[in-house]
Amino acid sequence: MKSLLHLMLVFITISSSCQNQETIKQFSLSYKAQTRGFIYKINIHKDTLEINNNGIIKNSVLNNQQLSEIEKLVSNLNFDEIKSNISIADLAVDKAIEGVFTTYINDNEQLIKIDHNNRPIQLSELFNKLEEYVE
Repeated sequence: MKSLLHLMLVFITISSSCQNQETIKQFSLSYKAQTRGFIYKINIHKDTLEINNNGIIKNSVLNNQQLSEIEKLVSNLNFDEIKSNISIADLAVDKAIEGVFTTYINDNEQLIKIDHNNRPIQLSELFNKLEEYVE
């Protein structure tokens, strides 16, 4: 009886330690475009998506499938090709809206600055997908 109890205890310990070895993926995304009279902001932290479109704030709790789709879209972004397309002169007269896009997947952080009104197609597709999730 005592050896059966020890055997069960060993089995429970082994099974719980195997579960803890799964890779935990950390993911967050942030985008902010703002001028004196305009703000567009996207934040994903853990499983929560928040979009602020000029004061209209929408939230959604993302399921695992949605998070996987977002992570896949972000992973497919070629940050080397997406270059800063923003003009300092245009920023000075509010002709352009600076957008700052940051992603963090595990230990890999990417940051780019773009013209919000002239976003690369890849980012526009991502933003459209995120907008669908909060509707």
